[in-house]
Amino acid sequence: MTYENITEQMPRIEITPTDVESVLDLVRTMGILQNYINDQTAHGIADLMSTVLKITNAIMSTDLVDVMERGLQDPELDKALIDPPKVGFGGLLKQMQDEDFQKGLGVMLTLVKAIGRATED
Repeated sequence: MTYENITEQMPRIEITPTDVESVLDLVRTMGILQNYINDQTAHGIADLMSTVLKITNAIMSTDLVDVMERGLQDPELDKALIDPPKVGFGGLLKQMQDEDFQKGLGVMLTLVKAIGRATED
């Protein structure tokens, strides 16, 4: 089989000026990234990723993710997002009688206190 026979059987691909410009944009972007990435940038990215992974590991080693997931899937939250309730000081005091509110507030206060203790290190 000759080259001519092969090319006759292949579908024709039309390259437009827009296609060429897109490829040139990709090449330019790669050039910018290549000039931007140096040892200092790589170390900065590594430090950032290390911090993110430490926080992720800390969160994953608690029940926080499961609790937050269940809380975010609560149908009452969906209703409140669609039609947010207006709560004043009186409504806040009324909520203080609700056991779920008390538990949520207790968790939040414990988290805030833990963050406060962590600032002393």
